[in-house]
This record gives sequence, structure tokens and C-alpha cells, in this order.
Amino acid sequence: MMTKMKMLAMVAGGLVLGAPLAACAQDDVIANAAQASVTQADIAGLLKTVSAEGRERLAADPAALDQVVRSTLAQKAVLAEAKSKGWDRQPQVQAAVEQAQREIVVRSYLASVNTPPADYPSDAELQSAYDKNRAAFTAPRALHVAQIYIAVPPNADAATLDKARKQAADLASRARNGDFAALAKANSQDKASAANGGDLGFVPDQSMVPAVRQAADALKPGQVSAPIQTPAGFHVVKLIEIRAAAPRPLADVKEQLRAMLRAQRTQQNAQAYLAKLGANAPINEDALKKALASAR
Repeated sequence: MMTKMKMLAMVAGGLVLGAPLAACAQDDVIANAAQASVTQADIAGLLKTVSAEGRERLAADPAALDQVVRSTLAQKAVLAEAKSKGWDRQPQVQAAVEQAQREIVVRSYLASVNTPPADYPSDAELQSAYDKNRAAFTAPRALHVAQIYIAVPPNADAATLDKARKQAADLASRARNGDFAALAKANSQDKASAANGGDLGFVPDQSMVPAVRQAADALKPGQVSAPIQTPAGFHVVKLIEIRAAAPRPLADVKEQLRAMLRAQRTQQNAQAYLAKLGANAPINEDALKKALASAR
């Protein structure tokens, strides 16, 4: 699994083995501070900017997901405090905002006037790009697993930890000789997967918490692990199936590849457009030197 810092960077950018996300209304408050709050809509909007893989990895690490909420709350609180003190009206702040606005307008306009034709890329161009980048479209090795999750609060005392460990051990023993799905539905504290009998579907190797991946790799299909301790709690895992790494067919990645090629062509067109606009403009070197000197 990627490091917590990298995951946070992806947002501020898996195996869902951790505390589940609650299903709640769009205006439900997730966290509050003196001058700000973070709602479900805030976090949902933020997570939409992250890749599906990134969202899975965050869901696999409740502590990292909590940190995303706390960071968002802190940023909103700082913004509210700054605005209350008129900081957003500072000349240097307004200049930076205006610069950012200009850059956004330029990027948006360039994209609009340099968009490739609707029929680009052709099927032949898609096939050629796929053949040249086949390795990039390989589905990684993945394990089909189910889990029973027992949560442990952060900074839990020894008694709480021991109680959760014993509960997980009892469930693991019962699961080996009983109905894993029924036990997961009745006992797993990851409600999202519990509703499906603990089934998490196929999870790529690199998306798994290392301790969970190591335990799952030691199993044969149908076997159930001993309790696995992670920072989020204890997990009892059942291995259902192993899927080896394999190239994804063009049909599966066609739209992704089309979007990538169109974005590349848009960027190439924009660069050519900008070069054409400024290529023949005369440069007043004396004035340029004076500007450089005044900036020192």
C-alpha cells in the first residue's frame, strides 16, 4: 500500500479494510471547528478529484481518510479566520488571486480553441497507441477476498485491544467451520462490506495493507486467516480467488485511452498556438534588462 503521505498528497491524491464511510445526506456534517465545518458534500467533492485507485487506498486506511477530513477542516477554519480579519483584501493576496484567475481563464480558453476534432482519435490510432503502451494497460494481480472487521479506537487501552483481539479470534475460529458470509453480516463493523457478506471483490496487491496482503498470500482459496492487526483494528480475511496480472483488452480501456490521446493532442495544439502568437513579436531587450534589475 502506498504511504499515508502519498495518499494525502493525492487528495490535498485498496483494500477497504478499515472503518466504513457512513451513508448520509448531502448536508450531514462530518466534523466541526469553531469557525468552520466539513460536510459530506465537501469530502465527496474532494474525493471526486482523486482517481478511483486513490479513493480505494484512502478507504483502506481510516487514519489517512480522517486526516483528509482534519486537513480540510483546518483549511476552512484558517480561511474563515483570515476573511474575518480582512486578509483576503490584502493587496498581495488580491494580486495572487487575480494571477490565478488569469491562469485559469487562459488554460480554459486554450483548451476550448485547441480541442481536436470529434472523430479523433480514429480506431486505427487507438489500436496503435494501445499496442505501443500495452504494459500500461495491464491489470495487476488481484485477490478476491472477504473480511470481518472489528474496529479499535485510536489510542485504545490494553483492555479494549485485548477484547477486540479475542472477539476477532473467536470469529475466525467460527468462520473456518461455519458460514463466513453470515458471520460477516452479523458481526463485521465495516457495514459496507458486511452487507455483502464481507465480500470486497478483487483487490489489487498494491492496494492492500501490507499485513493483510501477507496474510492473504499465505492462504489457499477457501481458507480463513487468523486475526490480522492493523492501526484500524482487527481483520479476519477469507481468500476466495486469485487473479493473475494480465493485459486488459482494448475494449476495456478504449474510452480511457481516447481521453488520454485527446488531452495530449489538445496540449500539443495549445503549445503550437502559443508559439505562433509570440514567435514574431519583437523584444525590447533594454526594457527587459531594466525589468530584471528592478525585480532584484
